[in-house]
Amino acid sequence: MAVAKLDIVNLQAFTFTPQGVEKPLLGPLNLTLPDDVFFVVYGGNGSGKSTLAQLLAGWYPEQLAGTIGGSATLFGVPLEQKCLTELAAQVQLVQQSPQLQLSGCTFSVEEEIAFGPENLALPTDEILRRIDEALSYTHSEHLRLRHPATLSGGEAQRVVLACALAMHPRLLLLDEAFSRLTPKATEQLLTQLKRYAEDRLCRIILFERTLLPTAKYCPQALVLSSGQSLAEGLVSDIFHAAMGQINAPAAWRVIDQLASRQAWPTDIPLSERALIGAFKEQYANSK
Repeated sequence: MAVAKLDIVNLQAFTFTPQGVEKPLLGPLNLTLPDDVFFVVYGGNGSGKSTLAQLLAGWYPEQLAGTIGGSATLFGVPLEQKCLTELAAQVQLVQQSPQLQLSGCTFSVEEEIAFGPENLALPTDEILRRIDEALSYTHSEHLRLRHPATLSGGEAQRVVLACALAMHPRLLLLDEAFSRLTPKATEQLLTQLKRYAEDRLCRIILFERTLLPTAKYCPQALVLSSGQSLAEGLVSDIFHAAMGQINAPAAWRVIDQLASRQAWPTDIPLSERALIGAFKEQYANSK
């Protein structure tokens, strides 16, 4: 289901060159978010996907010193005119190391989730409502009274995600934010995030180096390599370009090889269930 069109991210010939470096680390990139809830940026180590996520989160220029070129707007405002603190109420970034994103100054998960809304000076009843909502969306109710220092990696990822949701962002950036969760738990959270985004008119950009399970939820994608765009469009259309850059189960690499030889006539399956159905169909047709 598509959400109402929002002018959130628009990149045109966008580049980023870190301080002290001659050539751009990122770009040139052209990107306008489609109307879907989810969008995914695929890329391996060194592809530039984390740098792009940090730039969109407002890290430039305080956290990322350098020079930007071309045009980049967030919510219709040039990127260079927005700082991290100004964007915090609109944009939230969750990265793959959750313990590094915990505040370190709270004594329970509910206090950790309240930390951001409290800094917005929201009324107490609104803060409590946001805590309940964030815990529910992330299936973390049982962690409410736990001390953040006692959380496992997967539990901490859920809590950091809950902290981001409690800010009610219009743009949620998830940079390998499910790396410590099982595929089943990741799918459950993606389903919940889809509900959240539709309810709150929020867009979600995933930054991933693995094909599944995000491909099932993201109709369109961008593939990055060495800071530049290799392909952009429907996940099925960028599938071949992505295979050379990301991690994917062996079955999908086989499908890629078959498709490159025009020996895979059906659509690319984007989940394990779709894979089983596709192989059954191929077997039935071969009889």
